[in-house]
Amino acid sequence: MKKLMSLFLLTVLLQIGTINAQPAPEKEADGYLSGEIVLADNSTITGTVKDNIRKKGEITVLRDGKKTKYKADEISSVRIGSSNYITNGYTFYEVLWQGTNLTLLRKANEPSGVRYIGAEPIVISNSEGDINDYFVKIKTDASLTLINAKNVRNVLKKLCGNCSITIDETKWDTAAIKKALEDCDKCK
Repeated sequence: MKKLMSLFLLTVLLQIGTINAQPAPEKEADGYLSGEIVLADNSTITGTVKDNIRKKGEITVLRDGKKTKYKADEISSVRIGSSNYITNGYTFYEVLWQGTNLTLLRKANEPSGVRYIGAEPIVISNSEGDINDYFVKIKTDASLTLINAKNVRNVLKKLCGNCSITIDETKWDTAAIKKALEDCDKCK
């Protein structure tokens, strides 16, 4: 009976050890995830990517044992795991929803610091809105429109024209904004 119990426990422990030894999907060592970066010149880099967007406003790519860092102005878009980001100037924006004509974005970092164009230093100041604020991008326009609880009616009226879009301003969350923009996008 003791041998049978020991054999059973050994089998269970081996199965647990085998399951835990498998790498998590898309997850690499030290916080790196599989990803893809589209640079400003439209070239693509695929590999393991570390997301330092919120902390440092940069992406670190690990290729052939070598780390390369990219700032927002060097990147057009990036996919890290299942998250997609686009850049506008020196700022990363997370793509929350994308329709035919409209895209809902959330600001992911606050750009700051000194950048150099040649030998000329440029001080980067804050962009519009705070981290986690929502923005709407129209497909035909490069600019972003800040959308918050105070201006939601005016922004939707401007974006949607004569379409009747309703949003509950007391329930101000991502789902409510997505729903309103989906309705607006279908109406356009």
